[in-house]
Amino acid sequence: MKVCHMEAMKEIRLLEEQKQMVLEKEEEGFRVSYKEGESKVDTGYSYRETRDQVAALDARIRQIKSALAKANCLCRLEEFDVTIGEALVLLAQWNAEYARLCRLSSQRQLSRRITANGILEYTECLYDVKAVAEERNLLKQRIGALQIAIDRANLLSQIEI
Repeated sequence: MKVCHMEAMKEIRLLEEQKQMVLEKEEEGFRVSYKEGESKVDTGYSYRETRDQVAALDARIRQIKSALAKANCLCRLEEFDVTIGEALVLLAQWNAEYARLCRLSSQRQLSRRITANGILEYTECLYDVKAVAEERNLLKQRIGALQIAIDRANLLSQIEI
């Protein structure tokens, strides 16, 4: 079955939800308590069937994730000259850099305070705070463009699952 990357990711999420439901059902019914003289309630739980269901779901998840990983190594985002896989790493790097630039651009270029013994003390940033703020804004735009390129590729590129 041929699907776009986004559909494959959605299928993975659905399979993971199904697996979680199987495990929750197991948790509810894998043992019973009863009093002497009472009969056990049959919960319908089967250890082997549950393991088989989980194994089948895990196998399908692995299959789709593997196909997606291979496609992410091959599908290129021409406007950035990287693959989707590289773009995901680049996105994480740019987001970390953006956080650093936010911190640096939030500083005052020059500040002063009076110390405990009454001396005037100056603290000055050794970089241009306004220039860093501009760089931060440009990086935010590049992050947005990269996210859009990744989303577009995930919608337009197809894989066999």
